[in-house]
Amino acid sequence: MFGLTTLAAGKLPLGNMLFIIISFLVLMYILKLVAYGPLTKVLDERADKISNDIDGAETARQEAEELSAQRQSELANTRQEATKVVADAKISAQKQSDSLIAVASQRATSISQQAQTDAEKLKEDAIYNAKNDVASLSVAIASKLMQKELSLNDQQALIDAYISDLETK
Repeated sequence: MFGLTTLAAGKLPLGNMLFIIISFLVLMYILKLVAYGPLTKVLDERADKISNDIDGAETARQEAEELSAQRQSELANTRQEATKVVADAKISAQKQSDSLIAVASQRATSISQQAQTDAEKLKEDAIYNAKNDVASLSVAIASKLMQKELSLNDQQALIDAYISDLETK
């Protein structure tokens, strides 16, 4: 009944078995082409993308650390430069202040000396004018006295007249 396609020992039809095996192999080949191939390709691409993303993240992290270290270094250099600029400005201001104080002191000394010189000149002029006035007054009194002898009241009147003449000049 089964003929050649029947196995003697197990009584399974050989034709059905061959058909099932060939069908299974063809199905596996079709699955490999249609499903496993693209699926494996997608999974490999995804694994590569994840690997590249991890490598990219590591590279970005290293670059970020390098940039951070560079910024820290630049910040330290900027702070040093700022400190130097402030110190130079303080030194310059101190020098300028000292220079202005020296000039002002020198000018004050010069003005003081000039004032003393002017005061001495005014004093000498006042003494000279007083001597001339006293001399001319003495000469005038003496000439008047010679012209007449004066009583005490006449002398007082004469002195008052000369003083009033001096005040009007």
